[in-house]
This record gives sequence, C-alpha cells and structure tokens, in this order.
Amino acid sequence: MEFKRDLLVSQIKTLNYNDLKIFLIPVIVFSIYLGVFNPGIATIDTFNQLHQIASGHFTNWHPFFHTFIEMLCLRIYPSTLSVCILQILVFSLMWTAICKYNRDDNAQSNTTFKIQVIFTAIICLIPMNGLYSVTLWKDVLFSYFIMFLCFLAMVMIDKKGDVDYKFIILISLIMAFIAELRGNGMYVIIITVVIYSAYLFWKRNTKMGALLLILTVTFILLISSLNIAYDVEDNEKDAVMTKIVHMLADYYLNMDIEDADKNKIEEVLDKDKIKDHYTPTGSDPALGITNIKHYENNKETYIGLALKYSLKDPLHCLQYLFGSSPMVWNIVRDHWIGRPYYMSGEQDRLQSDFNAYYDKHKYTPTTPFENLSYANWGTPAFDFLNNMALGIEGCFLDTIFNNPALYMYLSIILLILIQIMVKSKEIYLMYVPNLLNIVMIFLSTPIQDYRYLYANLLVCYLLFIIYIGMRQRFRDNPTD
Repeated sequence: MEFKRDLLVSQIKTLNYNDLKIFLIPVIVFSIYLGVFNPGIATIDTFNQLHQIASGHFTNWHPFFHTFIEMLCLRIYPSTLSVCILQILVFSLMWTAICKYNRDDNAQSNTTFKIQVIFTAIICLIPMNGLYSVTLWKDVLFSYFIMFLCFLAMVMIDKKGDVDYKFIILISLIMAFIAELRGNGMYVIIITVVIYSAYLFWKRNTKMGALLLILTVTFILLISSLNIAYDVEDNEKDAVMTKIVHMLADYYLNMDIEDADKNKIEEVLDKDKIKDHYTPTGSDPALGITNIKHYENNKETYIGLALKYSLKDPLHCLQYLFGSSPMVWNIVRDHWIGRPYYMSGEQDRLQSDFNAYYDKHKYTPTTPFENLSYANWGTPAFDFLNNMALGIEGCFLDTIFNNPALYMYLSIILLILIQIMVKSKEIYLMYVPNLLNIVMIFLSTPIQDYRYLYANLLVCYLLFIIYIGMRQRFRDNPTD
C-alpha cells in the first residue's frame, strides 16, 4: 500500500470546503490567542532583534534571516502583530496541505475528515501551540518548516522518488529556510540534503537528485548574501565555546583532573565561582564566569581538554551528556532548568522583559517599539489563558501536552505502525530532519528551552494524521 498516488502540487488546484474548514480552525483559535496576548509574546531575544530593526544596525547574534523576515513584516504593518499573523498563516497553510494529502474527499466515508477536524481542534486548543503561534521566536518558524519538510519527504517516498521540478524547488526552499533560521539548522540540512539526494539517486531519479543538491546550496547562499547586503556584524554566540566551558566546569568538579590541566581550566573559569555557578542543565551561569577573550585565544587547548577527559572517562562523558540534556529523552520534567513558555502570573512579562533589555544595554527604545506591554494584561480572558498554561506547566499535564521526549517516543511508535501498513522501511527517512535536530540539541548547549524541540510535537501530529489517513484507506481498500 502506498500513501497516495497524486502529488501534492497537482492537488492545490482542487481546494474545497473541507480544506477551508481545516484552514480556519488554527486561524480562528490562534487569532483568539493573538487578540488576548496582543501585541504578541516577546522575550529579551525578541527585543534584541526589534532593536536591530529599529536602529538599522544588524548583528548575527540571532540568525539574520529571521530578523529579516520580521523586518519585512514590520514594513508591511509596523506592529509585532504582523509577525504573529505570518506565523499563524504559515502553520495554517502547511497543516491544510498535510490534511488534504492524507484524506480522500471522493471516498464514500468522510470519517477521516471528521477525525482531522477533531484532531486539528485539539492541537489548536493545547496552550503550547496557541502560545507559540504568537511568540516572536525564530524557533517557531523553524519548527513549522521542520514539520513541513518531514511531510514533503513523505510525499517523495510515496512517489518512490518520481518527483518533478516543482517539488524539488519547494523542498529545496524549505531546507534553505531551515538552514538559515537557526544555528543548528545548517548541520541538520547538510546531512538531510545528502540523504535525500542519495535516495533520489537510488530511485534512479539522478537529475532530480542532483538538482536537489544544487538548488538547496544555491538558495542557502542567496539567503546568506543578505548578511552582506545589510552589512550584518559578526557577533554570533560561539555555541562550541558555551558547550566546552560548561563541560569543563562539570569535569573540573566531578573528575580527577591533572594539576596542569586544572590550572588551565582555572584560567578560563573563575575557580572561586565554579561550584556555585555550575548548573547541570543550564550553561548561562558557567558562561557568566568565563574569560571569553582567553578562551578565544586558546580555544584549541580547551577543546582538546574536553576531548581528552571525555575519552579518558567515556562513562562519565555519557552521564554528563544525558544529565545536561534531559529534555531530549526524559518524559518527566524533574528539577532541570527550562520552561515551555516565558509567561508570568505576577507581572506583565512583556513589559518587564522590555525594560530589562533596554535598561541593561542602556538603549533608547525606537519607534514603534516604545513601552511594549500586553494590551489585555489583567483582564479575565488574559488571566484565563495565562493561568491555564501556567497550571498545565505545574502539573502532570506538562508531560502530556508539552514534553518533547514523550512526542519523540510516540513518533517512533507511529512510524512503526505506518511501516507495518506500507511494508517499507523507507518511511523512516521522513523523520530524518527531526531526528537530526534532536541529536544536535542533545550534543549542544544544555539550555533547556522547550522551543528547541518544539518540532517533536509538530512532527508527531503530522504522523498521527498520516496514520489515520492510512487506516481509513486500508479499511476502504483492504486488498490494496
């Protein structure tokens, strides 16, 4: 049994009322969130990007491509609402395409459509999805595109590699967006494009396999050229340094370090503060006591030290990796740093983060970003949605609705069930982009923000829609 014989791009011309209904569910629900949390949810990271846009001085502390997208939205309509609207529309369009591909509107039974409607309403009502749709984070669009890339990979597998130019252009663009939207995106896409191109070569579609490589690289270079066009200052956070100093702080406290090596570590980390500032699941405190200039001048030495002691005691290295990244594998949130949302029940978090950013940097807010605060702070609607999200975060429902690891395990189960139906292991290729994102997070900076693995939830939703569509087709055509 195959997924579906018709290619997605050929079905766009046949949009119907079922598609409109699916599209309107997230648009309506997420728009309610946007109205309540007007003008959108922002953090200090967001204010950094907004200040860059307002001042015209750009840096790549956050990927400039995302800052550029925000800048385009703000030029169309000078409010953070415009960025939120873009995110809502992107998800709604992607989700409509996913649902359309995985049902047959010509079938006698419309059970699949009914389940799609119910499931779409459920995921839209889960607070995390509503809140993230109106949060100005690069990770939101990044996660949406990861979900859609997994879907396009499923279409490619369904077609047994027999895809055309339109499809290759679309999937190349999506991969280029992922590569440029977040720091680890480039690593995810470099491996993914090689795997998917190899798949097309294996399916004897060599022309499209080569074109996929060429177009993806071309689109990435074109997007990267924006940094030159807008004179973006190189001020990127050194993710390797962040990981290395955190790892060395752990080894310094928990391993038998040679005196000469211990002295070297004390040159880059304040030895009097290591014990108090090292947190297994948070790298910022350790980074705060790091002599960054000294590290930059001697980075090979410290990378070498981290490798030396990782190889010397690989068991402790594994303990460190799993201990610093429980969000990746642990379905129960214990005492590790990290939260699903940046919300507060005690203060207008938008206003407090706004003031914290501008006061810390001694910047003057520039039009139209002065005095940002929630328009509905303290109203019954705001308190209801805010307290519901915070209430879920504080109880067992946090695992059910928010925890990325749970959705990773559920995805594996769904993949196995789908493989049993399609009788092909090629299905696992569709999970490659999300799997690579999980691996990159596991090996990188131990800052436990759920947004880094938000794609886990979205891809699991996608797999459920695929599974339901396959089950219905199997019942309708048991001999197919």
